[in-house]
Amino acid sequence: MPNILSEERSTQEIVRDARYHHAALLADPDTQHLAPAVKQRIDALLKAQAQSDAADALRQEKQALRNRAEYVHDDAQRACELEIFALVRKDRSLPAYSNVYRIGFSGLIALAGAEQEREVVKMCESLASEHPELAKKYSKNLLKLAAEATAAEKALLQADTDATHAFAGEVRGRVALNEQLRRNEGALISLFPTDKARVRLYYRTRRRSKKDAAPTP
Repeated sequence: MPNILSEERSTQEIVRDARYHHAALLADPDTQHLAPAVKQRIDALLKAQAQSDAADALRQEKQALRNRAEYVHDDAQRACELEIFALVRKDRSLPAYSNVYRIGFSGLIALAGAEQEREVVKMCESLASEHPELAKKYSKNLLKLAAEATAAEKALLQADTDATHAFAGEVRGRVALNEQLRRNEGALISLFPTDKARVRLYYRTRRRSKKDAAPTP
């Protein structure tokens, strides 16, 4: 009987088979009434795929902006740290250094988003106490860059969520289309109960891949 692809296969592959099936139904006056439901589900799946692709593209854009925001902040933070490092004569154990970078410079850089921003606020408060001149030079910009990095992180998290939901919608569209193909198989068998070759005619045949042929564990 027809080999209907799993929902785990790509939308492109599933739609290719469904379009073949739709065209075959339309070509036969006895089966044309089965075609509209297939077309409806093809269109719905393609719309869901477009939404999923758009959401994933936006996610990638937000990731680029987040990465840029983190880099700019970390680079400014590194410049500040170098000046403090020089003032303490490369001795990070001195309070003039350790009070500013409570969790260490690398520890601060390893943080992200709101967690890093909170640490930067504390760092700038300590910087004002330990190195007032450096605080005037760096604090305003560091706080601004940390806030921007937090905003970029939040935007990326939202884009991740939206992309996940959109892809789930695409998968549901695959399921709906495949279910229609299976229902049509039953309808075709009822129309042509003694002609299995004719039923197969409405479904695209393909050379089975190793993945398709592999036994189920």
